[in-house]
Amino acid sequence: MQDNLVSKTDIKYMMQALKLASCGLYTSYPNPAVGCVIVRDGKVIGQGYHHKAGQPHAEIMALQDASFEVKGATAYVTLEPCSHYGRTPPCAVKLVEMQVKKVVVATGDPNPKVHGKGFKILRDAGIEVVEHVLEEKAFFQNRAFMKAITGPYPYVTCKVGMSLDAKTALANGDSKWITGEKSRAKVQQLRALCDCIVTSANTVISDNPRMNVRYNELSQKVLDKIDKACIRQPLKVVLDTQARLDISKYQIFSEGKTLLVVGTKKEQQYLSSEVINENVSKLYLPIKDKHIDLDALLKYLGTQQIRHVFVEAGQTLVSAFINQNFVDELYAFVAPKLLGKSARSAFAINDIQSLDKVSEYRLHKVKQYNNDVMLHYVKDLKINL
Repeated sequence: MQDNLVSKTDIKYMMQALKLASCGLYTSYPNPAVGCVIVRDGKVIGQGYHHKAGQPHAEIMALQDASFEVKGATAYVTLEPCSHYGRTPPCAVKLVEMQVKKVVVATGDPNPKVHGKGFKILRDAGIEVVEHVLEEKAFFQNRAFMKAITGPYPYVTCKVGMSLDAKTALANGDSKWITGEKSRAKVQQLRALCDCIVTSANTVISDNPRMNVRYNELSQKVLDKIDKACIRQPLKVVLDTQARLDISKYQIFSEGKTLLVVGTKKEQQYLSSEVINENVSKLYLPIKDKHIDLDALLKYLGTQQIRHVFVEAGQTLVSAFINQNFVDELYAFVAPKLLGKSARSAFAINDIQSLDKVSEYRLHKVKQYNNDVMLHYVKDLKINL
């Protein structure tokens, strides 16, 4: 995917639209995050982003900001304007009605309900359409939506906090705290960007975590982006293959929505579910290789419009996701500590017979948090736009 040669003006205003879109990443689920800037005679006359599903899309927010006086203007939109009637009317039709002269778009929308249709509505009305402006940035910004809307699986992020010798805990299980406070605050931001957090019964038993987003720990810069009226807590998903957990004993079940997934060998119970209380539901999924079938889990979450899964667990579950090639990106928070050969390893990856079979990621970002280092690795998605 290559960005075409475009004018500095187009880049300038599309960067503004992308910055606006980034605010919606925390609240727009299950919709994509989209920003829009409307410009006339070198002046921004309207701007907006999509806050929450069911609320106006970015184009409508920008039109409202411009008091709908946009005749002859140029609209910069980070995603192809929608063409179908859902919870809101199609934005492509509204842009035609408002008589904008030109629409500059970062990336197409692979949603089959939209794909190419928004562009056609605009062009059929005589509006000039420019595509692929900062496309790679826009695609990456919505990478979870891009994958999830085109197949049965959500986008999967794994997070690991480990020592310099790739250990996550001492042999006795002591793991608080390997990484520092700033690293842990970053993890809160990563949780906030996801639709559900997946962990294991082992993690619940050993750490008794809440696994919620502690918004008070986010930086002011991040908090300023989030529409406080739309704040949400991700769904928590606990994999408990052998049904060991008593939900009255652990914090994770005490607040917010939690899905407790237990294993079953009974074919008639495949994907059956039940409500335990107002916070907790139980889902039965098949067992594969003595553990919950992760393929079945991800497909189920996909049917629930979960776009972005955040895996935060110990060696066994994280490695299972990696071994089955389900991990789209990996965050490794590395602390400058050495825990020793008897400490618990971060990974238990299956043996590889040849180097050409190795699971490989691209290094996207490196950032320092005091003495810790965050390594952000991604796999590039191949989606037809």
